[in-house]
Amino acid sequence: MTNVTKQRYGLWFLMMMTIFLIDTTLVRTVPSTENNRILAYAVIFDFALVIPLLYWWLIARRKAKPVWKAAPFTALGAVAAWLALPVTLKNLAFAVMWPVELLIVALEVVFIGFEIRILYRFIGSLRRVRRIEPEASEALRIAIREQFGNSRLAALAMHDASLIHFLLFSWKRQAKTKTAEPVYTYHRKTSLILYAGIITHVLVFEAVILHLLVSMWSPWAAWALTALDVWLLALIWADCRASVLRPIRLGGHTLRIRYGLRIQMDVPLEAVAEITSNSTFEPDTAEQKSFALPILGTPNVRIEFHRPLPVNGFLFLPRKVEGVYLVMDDPQAFVGDVRAALETVSRD
Repeated sequence: MTNVTKQRYGLWFLMMMTIFLIDTTLVRTVPSTENNRILAYAVIFDFALVIPLLYWWLIARRKAKPVWKAAPFTALGAVAAWLALPVTLKNLAFAVMWPVELLIVALEVVFIGFEIRILYRFIGSLRRVRRIEPEASEALRIAIREQFGNSRLAALAMHDASLIHFLLFSWKRQAKTKTAEPVYTYHRKTSLILYAGIITHVLVFEAVILHLLVSMWSPWAAWALTALDVWLLALIWADCRASVLRPIRLGGHTLRIRYGLRIQMDVPLEAVAEITSNSTFEPDTAEQKSFALPILGTPNVRIEFHRPLPVNGFLFLPRKVEGVYLVMDDPQAFVGDVRAALETVSRD
């Protein structure tokens, strides 16, 4: 958030508090307030219209957002007006606000219709992509990117869709090892399933103990932490399944990296500056920030790029990296094949 944006938020908050203090003071000090409907209408006008419009004028408008983005503040303003008014005039707040509530309901209906339209278009796009791309998870990825772009929201949707697919709908499938493109696994000799088992054991034990302890303070917090543990378990095993079914592929002058649910990127071979293998790599602090890392395991392959490339990392959130570290089952064979492909590309 820039300093200008912070200043605008501060100005809006100051004006909102000023209106709130003046209106509540008038309600409590002006004689015959309980029967003064004009003052009640003025309070409702300030809370339900002036404050939301100030928010749109000072903040939302600067972000090119339409005026209806201030609608949620109208409902909050009605609640604040109800709190500020005396008991005999509280019902007046609801009497004045019902047209606004009706408008909000209409907007919600329009929004739901818009969502149904997006879902219809997405299903159509997915069916079309499935005719070309036999891999269901890759078809999901392509369809979501076509419909929603590469925004953070689209990335999170892509991650959740992939998680559900691999966790619930992929167990009858087998990994395709015989393909036209060379494939390279990263789950067999890297103890990925062992890691998942150990983490599962720790999480289950921790979840039970933590749930019992936190429930003494707040049952809601205890169940929230338990739900988080369940989500982590689902993520771990979906990642394991994705690692088995989607090895790294080399073909078409592109290195297609689908590294579980942790690293998703397509690397043009002409963008690869250097690729090396070692028994272990220990990325320094700078590389931990500028490279994509496998999270689990000790890296044995390092790939550096000529230029920053886009990657979908943890939760598929997009960013650009200068290279990637991987933990491969056969790093020497993988590096040798990529180097051979790089020589072919350089001759072409």
